[in-house]
Amino acid sequence: MQPKNHNPNCFAGLPVSHLFDRTNPLVHEILSLAEVLELKNPTPPYWLPDLPRVFHWGYGICEDDFKEQFPPVAKFLKEQKPSMFSCDLGPSARRREGILPTSPVLGQKAIFERAKKNLGLLRSFYEGPVALENYNFYPTGLYNKVCDPLFIREFLEKFNLGLVLDLAHAAISAVNMGFDVFDYFERLPLDRVLEIHLSRPYLPQDPGRLGVDTHEVPEEREWSWLSFVMKRTAALGCKPLVLIEYYKDLGVLRDSMLRLLAELNAQAGTKAGSPYPLSLSFANSLGVKGF
Repeated sequence: MQPKNHNPNCFAGLPVSHLFDRTNPLVHEILSLAEVLELKNPTPPYWLPDLPRVFHWGYGICEDDFKEQFPPVAKFLKEQKPSMFSCDLGPSARRREGILPTSPVLGQKAIFERAKKNLGLLRSFYEGPVALENYNFYPTGLYNKVCDPLFIREFLEKFNLGLVLDLAHAAISAVNMGFDVFDYFERLPLDRVLEIHLSRPYLPQDPGRLGVDTHEVPEEREWSWLSFVMKRTAALGCKPLVLIEYYKDLGVLRDSMLRLLAELNAQAGTKAGSPYPLSLSFANSLGVKGF
């Protein structure tokens, strides 16, 4: 087995998912490769290893029932104090059904007002770094404004938040909005990246068809996206947490985690075996304190 990541400019994370069965030795092998755990449930398994933890909530910061659904998350944040909290940037409607808005599509001013209200609620329970994840664009009205790189920059700067950069979401947005993928990456506020998500989406070969988020295991195209972004975030002084978002086969996930550690080490030109206490330094690496 290859060594853990020893790159002081990034951290290898692992989302805790439904695949994690305590009785499966492969789960513990995969957990041993992680430096930071990302939780998505406010009642996580008690047997997880003692590693730094971040929390991602699958709600959008502008959704109508943010307040009503928030109490279990608030309790977790207040008691557990994770190293970072994140949720989604948007959507452009207060209510939705899947990718369709079921309430009027909001303009920029209304989006900012909704976000300010829900961020205020969040801040009454949590003082740590906050980051928002970019959506993937579909032409339904639900993603108006919130997938525009200039809007994303203005939004994060206004509230002094970090960015959870989902590379698959960004690539889908690029294709569905008519951008070159790498050009879209460069237009994003990469100086605010605190976390990167890596997975393989479906991107069409034929014009006129839409890209779709599929959370498949990353292949060479996706690894090239990560390398492109990591070089730029390193130059900007960011120290992001990098996660593989794949939830199907544990053996495939283990191999991808090993590839991730190798890629992160290669980015830094680090020799295998050199010591670096990343798990101890992760919380101190987050520079964006938030709204």
